[in-house]
Amino acid sequence: MAKIKLNLLGAAMLALLSLPSAHAADTGAGIQTLEWDADPDGDASVGEATPETASADDVWDRIRSGFKIDGDTSGNPLVALHESWYAARPDYVRRMLDRSRRYLFHIVQELDRRAMPMEIALLPMVESAFNPAAESPSAASGIWQFIPSTGRHYGLRQDTWYDGRRDFTAATEAALDYLGKLYLDFGDWKLALAAYNCGEGCVARAIEKNVQQGLPTNYASLPLPSETRHYVPKLLAIRNLISHPEHYGIVIDTLPNQPYFRQVILRSASMDIRSAARLAGISSDEFIALNAAFPRKLIRSDAPVNLLVPVARTDAFQRNLQTGSWDSWQPYSAQKGARPAAIARQYGIDLARLEEHNQLHVKHGKLVRDQTILVPVRNHGAIMEKTSTVPPAAAAPTRIEVQRGDTLFSIARRYGLTVAALGDANPGLDDRLTIGQTLLLPTGAGADQGDAAPLQSVAFTPRIATSAIPSRYIVQQGDTLSAIARRFDVSLTNLRRWNPVFSKNSTVHAGQQMIVRNP
Repeated sequence: MAKIKLNLLGAAMLALLSLPSAHAADTGAGIQTLEWDADPDGDASVGEATPETASADDVWDRIRSGFKIDGDTSGNPLVALHESWYAARPDYVRRMLDRSRRYLFHIVQELDRRAMPMEIALLPMVESAFNPAAESPSAASGIWQFIPSTGRHYGLRQDTWYDGRRDFTAATEAALDYLGKLYLDFGDWKLALAAYNCGEGCVARAIEKNVQQGLPTNYASLPLPSETRHYVPKLLAIRNLISHPEHYGIVIDTLPNQPYFRQVILRSASMDIRSAARLAGISSDEFIALNAAFPRKLIRSDAPVNLLVPVARTDAFQRNLQTGSWDSWQPYSAQKGARPAAIARQYGIDLARLEEHNQLHVKHGKLVRDQTILVPVRNHGAIMEKTSTVPPAAAAPTRIEVQRGDTLFSIARRYGLTVAALGDANPGLDDRLTIGQTLLLPTGAGADQGDAAPLQSVAFTPRIATSAIPSRYIVQQGDTLSAIARRFDVSLTNLRRWNPVFSKNSTVHAGQQMIVRNP
């Protein structure tokens, strides 16, 4: 009987070996066993408090009251080691906590909705120190540090203009989907976290090895890579620091229990990050911290694009989208031998800004071949009627056909479903989808999810039309008279004739007002 049980467990573990990981490929280097007193039967709850009893005013209190993983860490030597490391670096901890304030409310809301341990809200501190642009040597990216393949498996699109691994809300949903699946696979949060770090196959092989040797299969007993052995203790050390910051000489300011950002949906967008930040009335750094998914600092897409804007700036952003102007970056055929510096001057920008949005192939200051690049064209926006981002339930399809690259997670996200709901509608469905396979969608697919935190949606479509050209224009920093003439499609002669002050001197200064349409 014991042999039969061993074979069954071995078969179950082998089924996990080929599944994806959020991080680098599995490695056997530095594998050791961590011996410490831990409960081999599962996780212990930390305290008696629940999210319902937490302070309604402080996100940190909600986090503390939702801790559930391994209540007793006194026997773990690595937890104390990492506690000391963080305590000795208060400036580093303060910067990390400051960055986290933008994101924690959203993560905590999602964890509450899924009834997952609040320690997971602190996991980005281990992964990326809440740096949305973090990159690892193994090509893991974003706050949750997805490698490209796992990101795609969980529906995070990656292309020249957009990297879903850096899209905070999309990556958070994908990370929690992945961690939830790992918990169902292993039945233990410490093992799920270990698999998030080194991969399901890594943990499955370690478990199988211990089973064959008659050894315990809890996290602390497994022969795991060095980084993974430290991974959960590091998270528990941060958990202890957040629980009792006064013990470590650290002050954690109250974090209001309310959204930091709202979601704005741009349709057919072509806008650079500087313009978007200016329309929102915030710095480019702050805008990028919330919208790090655009590697070329250019929001360019024919499909709807989600942007995150601080709650206090959402109204101003909407208003400025309707009345303001910005640079819409459009294709331009540059010839071999052209000087990018001259092209930049032609469009009234500096060379650094042109290089920021283009991968120029240059030698001795000239293009080495014909190249299509992006150049700025002044654009004007109009807010369209507010619409839902998801089709109403009545219009949603009842059947879909699986396309190349589809996964359960990407299909579920596309139609506003959970993977469980998709599974309930398709009994016997497993992770292996085939191209052309037909899936049933539950009634109401695509409808708003009642438990999700409400996000403000603004539909926006840029337009260029003669009626959109204003009669007067206020000169912006970096403008030239020639660039303004091109922007409003008027001749330089007419521009000078309508504005006599420029008849002899072409120099313009920020703040000057000028006529740009036939008066």
